Amino acid sequence: MLKTALANLRAHKARMLLSSITVLLGVGFVAGTLIFTDSIKQSFFDSFARQAKNVDAAVTPAGGLQVSSIENQQDKKTVDPAALDAIRNLPDVASAEGRVLGPAPVLDKTGKLVKENGGTGVGVSFPTDTKLGYFDFASGRAPAAAGEVAMDKSTADDKHFAVGDQVTVIDHGDQRESFRLVGIFDTSTDKTYAGESVVGFDTATALKVTGSAGYDQIAVRAKADVSQDHLVTELKDLPVLDGSGATFYTGAQLQTELADKATGYTSGFGTFLLVFAIIAALVSALVIQNTFQILVAQRARELALLRCVGATRRQVFGSTLIEAFVFGALASTAGFFAGIGLSKGLSALLNAAGMNTPTDHLVVNPSAALYSIGLGLLLTVGSAVLPARAATRVAPVQALSAQLGETRVTRKAGRVRVTVGLLIAAAGLAVGYLGMQNQDRSTGFMVLTVGAMVTFVGVLALGPVIASPVIRVLGWLPGKAFGPTARLATANAGRNPRRVAATTAALTIGITLVTMFTVVTASIKASATDSIKQHFPFDYQVVADQDRAVPADAVAKLKALPELGTVAAEYDGKITVNGRSEHTGAIDAVGYGKLINPIMKQGSIGDVVPGTVGLQENQLASLHTAVGQTVTATAADGGTVTLKVVATYEDSGIGMPDVAVSVPDFQRLQPSKGPDSVSMVARPGVSPAASRAAIEAAVDGDPLLTVNSVADYKNQLNSSLNQILAMFTAMLGLAILIALIGIANTLSLSVLERTRESALLRALGLTRQQLRRMLMVEAMLMAVLGVSLGIVMGGGFGWALVHLVAKATGAGALAIPYTQLLIYVVAGALAGVLAAVVPARRAARQTVASAITEA
Repeated sequence: MLKTALANLRAHKARMLLSSITVLLGVGFVAGTLIFTDSIKQSFFDSFARQAKNVDAAVTPAGGLQVSSIENQQDKKTVDPAALDAIRNLPDVASAEGRVLGPAPVLDKTGKLVKENGGTGVGVSFPTDTKLGYFDFASGRAPAAAGEVAMDKSTADDKHFAVGDQVTVIDHGDQRESFRLVGIFDTSTDKTYAGESVVGFDTATALKVTGSAGYDQIAVRAKADVSQDHLVTELKDLPVLDGSGATFYTGAQLQTELADKATGYTSGFGTFLLVFAIIAALVSALVIQNTFQILVAQRARELALLRCVGATRRQVFGSTLIEAFVFGALASTAGFFAGIGLSKGLSALLNAAGMNTPTDHLVVNPSAALYSIGLGLLLTVGSAVLPARAATRVAPVQALSAQLGETRVTRKAGRVRVTVGLLIAAAGLAVGYLGMQNQDRSTGFMVLTVGAMVTFVGVLALGPVIASPVIRVLGWLPGKAFGPTARLATANAGRNPRRVAATTAALTIGITLVTMFTVVTASIKASATDSIKQHFPFDYQVVADQDRAVPADAVAKLKALPELGTVAAEYDGKITVNGRSEHTGAIDAVGYGKLINPIMKQGSIGDVVPGTVGLQENQLASLHTAVGQTVTATAADGGTVTLKVVATYEDSGIGMPDVAVSVPDFQRLQPSKGPDSVSMVARPGVSPAASRAAIEAAVDGDPLLTVNSVADYKNQLNSSLNQILAMFTAMLGLAILIALIGIANTLSLSVLERTRESALLRALGLTRQQLRRMLMVEAMLMAVLGVSLGIVMGGGFGWALVHLVAKATGAGALAIPYTQLLIYVVAGALAGVLAAVVPARRAARQTVASAITEA
C-alpha cells in the first residue's frame, strides 16, 4: 500500500499542487511568526544587554531596574549623587559611572520642536570611562565637556544634523541651551526611548538639563580578580546607601534582568502574531480536508478496485493517510523555508503600522522548524482522517457502480443537520447574549467570544442546507445579465451544497473577522466623534509637552484674544480622596457646561465651586459617600480639605476624571506651575483659519506648546484606527488568500470531475468562451456566498462587541460602514473570478472528442 500511495501522489501531483500551496502558506505564517519573534527577542536582548557591557555591579533606585520611557522627573526615584563618590572610593572599584535618563526636548534647525511618536526627546549621560559606554558611534565621539552634545542617528538623519552643527535643547526650566554636536550614535532597537529623539551629554550636564535629582543607575566596574558577588557585598555595606531602598545587581544578574525585559517586550508581539498564524493554519486545514473529500469521491472506483483485489479497509485507510503524510511533509518543509522570508515581511508590516520592531538578527531556532513542520503534518494528516474513513465505508460493488462525485444531501441528513446546527447556533447566541449583558468588560468579552465561536460552528453545520437557496438568490442577477451560461453556473454551484459549504467555510472565517474589526473600528470612530461633539464642545486646545505647565503669560494672551469666545485653563493630576489616590481634574469655572459637558446623573457640573466636588457615579461606593455628604482630600503638604459632593456623572469613556474640583481647590491640594492645557471656543463669526492663526501667534514663542483642534484629534484618531484596521486586514489577508486558493482548487478538481459533462455542453453548442464564463460565474458565486455569510456574522459579532462596551461604559454607538462592506463583496466576487481563470482555461482547452472519450 505504501507503493500504491506514492504512485497515486506521482499520478495526481497536479491535483495536489494548489493544496500544497495552502499548506505552505499556513505553515509559512506559523514559521515566520516563530522566527520573527525569536529574531526581535535577540535584537532587543542585544540592545538591552549593551547596558550590562563590562558592568560588574549596578545600583538602581528602590523598585529595581527600569527599562521604559522617561518618567515624571518630580516623582521618579533616583540614587543619591553622594553614593557615586562613595562607590568610587571603594578599594575594589576600578571605575563607577552615574547614568542619567530624563526629558531633553530638541529643536530642529527651523526652531520647531522635534517630536517622534508623540514624544519630545530624551536626554542621557555618557560616561568618562568608555568601557561603561553602551552606544556605538556612527560618526564623531561622545561628549566630554559642558557645551557638547551627541544625537541619535535617526533624528540626525531626519532633521539633517551633522557633526559640528549647533543643537538647541530645552532644559527642565524651559530655557533654551545651545550645544555643539560632536557625535552621532545608534540606539538600535532599544525600547528605553520608545522611538523618541535622544541626545547625550557628559554626566554633569545631563543632570543639569534633565533636572534629575540623582542617578537612574550607577554602573560599577571591578578591579582585576574581584568577584561580582564580593563587589555587591561592599556596595551594600556603604552607609550612604543604607536605608535608601536601593536595589543591587551583579553584572550577571543585570544581564539576566535585561534579558527578561527584552522577553517582556517581545512576548506580546509573538502572541498577537501567533493568533493570526493559527487562524491561517485552521483555514488551511479546512481547504485540505475539502480537497481530500473530493479526491476520495473521485477515486471511488479506484479504491473499490483495490478492495476487489484484496485490500482491506485498514489498508485503504492507511494508504490515504500515507498520501496525506508525504504530501504534508513536503509542503510543510517548503512552508518552513518560506517562513524565513515571511518573517522579514512581518517586520515590514509591523513597522508600517508604527510598531517599530526592527530585527538586527535573523534567528532560526530548531524549535521553530519542529513546531511549524509538526503543525503542518498534524493539520494535513488530521484533515485527511475523515475522508480516509469515508473511503473505507463503501462496499466494493457499490463503489464500482456509483456515480462519481455525487454527494447530495439526503432529506434525512438534511433534517438532522438542520436540527443539530440550529441547536448549536441557538446555544452560541444564548452564551453570547449573556456576555453582552455582563458589566465587566473583560469577563463579558471572554463569554461573548465563546458564544461567537459556538454560533460560528452552528452556522457552518447549517452550511450545506443554506448554500443552495442562497446560491439561487445570488445567481438571479448574473442569470439576468449573462443568460443561460450564468444559470448553468448557478445550478452547478448549488447542486453539491456540501462541497460548496466546505469550500466557502474557509473564506467565511476570514471575512467574518475582517468585518467584525471593520464594524468595531467604524463604531469607535463614530462614538468618539459624537462624544467630543456632545461632551467636549471646544474648538481648540493648547497642550504643554513633556508634562509641563502652560505658562501663565501664554494663558493670559489666549484669554485676551478677540478671536476667541470662551477660554478655560484645565488641570490634571492625582489627589488623595478618602484615602484613595484618584485621577482628579479641574477647569476654570467658565468652562463647566461650555467646554466640558458630561452626562450628569445627579446635580449639575456647574455646581462644582470651591468647597465642593463632583464624582463619577461609580466612585460613590468606593469612596463611601453620596451626594450631599462630604469627602476628605489630602493636600501635598499633608493638610486636609473637606469637600461636599454636589454632582455625579457617568463613567462613559469620554475622558472625564474620577474627581472634578474647582481650580482654587485643585491648586490648594496639588500646587502646580500652571494648567496642563487650555481649551477654547472661537467667537461666532470668526473663521477657523483666523482663530487658529491668532492662537498659534500667541504661543509661537514657546516650542513646548502644541495647538490642536477638534479636527486634529479626529484625524489622529481616524488615522490610528485606520492603521490598526489595515494591519488586522493584512494579517487576515493570508487566511483569505488561502481560502481563495481553496476555491480555485475545488473548481480545478470539479473541472476534472465534469470533463464529460463539459464536453456534452460543448457538443450541444456551448462555446469555449461561454464555458469559461460559466466556470468563472460559478467561482464568483461561491466567493460571494462566503463573503456574504462572513459579513452577516462579522457584522453581528461587531454589533455585540459594541453593545458590550456601551453596556459597561455607557458610551458606544453602532456604525455600519456600508461602503467598505460593499467593497468586500465586490472584491470577493473579483477574487472568485480570478481564482477560476486557470481551471476555466484548462476546461476550455480540451477538445470535445477527447473529453467525451476520456475514462
